[in-house]
Amino acid sequence: MKKKLGFIGLGVMGANMCRRILESGGFDLVVYDVDKAKVEEIVALGATGADSLVELAVAVDLIACSLPNPQIVSSVFLDAGGVLEAVRKGTTILDFSTVDSETSKRVAAAAEKRGALYVDTPVSGGKFDSAKGTLTIICGATEEELADAMPLLKVMGTSIHFAGTRGAGSTIKLVNNVISMANTVVAAEAFVLGVKAGVDAGTLFNILQHCGGRSLRMTKRFPSILKGDFSPRFTVDLAEKDLRLALELAHSLKMPIQFGSLTHDLFLAASASGRGGLDATAVIQLMEELNGVEVRGEALVSDKYV
Repeated sequence: MKKKLGFIGLGVMGANMCRRILESGGFDLVVYDVDKAKVEEIVALGATGADSLVELAVAVDLIACSLPNPQIVSSVFLDAGGVLEAVRKGTTILDFSTVDSETSKRVAAAAEKRGALYVDTPVSGGKFDSAKGTLTIICGATEEELADAMPLLKVMGTSIHFAGTRGAGSTIKLVNNVISMANTVVAAEAFVLGVKAGVDAGTLFNILQHCGGRSLRMTKRFPSILKGDFSPRFTVDLAEKDLRLALELAHSLKMPIQFGSLTHDLFLAASASGRGGLDATAVIQLMEELNGVEVRGEALVSDKYV
């Protein structure tokens, strides 16, 4: 008998996760989103729609969600009419959202009072990874705690890691995104320098992907920059939000975070310039405009880095 799985949040990542779940054939899927058109789209693929969070919570054995920010996560679980008002005892909740560790801990404590297990399980990877089930998943729990949820985790990801304690998954994800977005900014500035100095952008990429300065962000995302393709995979606004959460964490620990702060400022500027809905790589456009060049060319991606 299939487990009944409830999924909350049908944005780009959440919708692709649901498509992947339906393709797996392993779950009876019930979905909820405030945007009813998004619900109808997934229902058309074989899911059942829920009209409220309470309706979803009482109908399923396992809950997952992918939500935009800590405020919405708190509202979905803690507000009147939220999930924890009606969650069944013994239910496991996997939160694929990127939020701060304090939000994760607060929701987990409230869930525990209801006899449910809430775990922060943020993911690394974009919309294509969520559709293919090749995400990296960082769990704020032990493997033993999530034994019953492993079938779902294995549908969603090929690299599953256990951070041991509630909130640790969220912290690791924020640390990852500071590194990832800072890598994007440094590589963007360097590419603009190379192009302004007269080197073809394609030549730059094709050589630098074999050099010590390469990063996963460069090899994975910069071919799209060279095509002038800034269609959203992970948006400027989401990058800004994650960096802001990392800064708030650092400030709560009275820790200066200079490079993270500068990186956040650049993404904030990109958002303020009207680019918030574009892919995070659009931060390069600020540097292109300032220097009067565009980083465009043909990227010949090595099989080593695909």
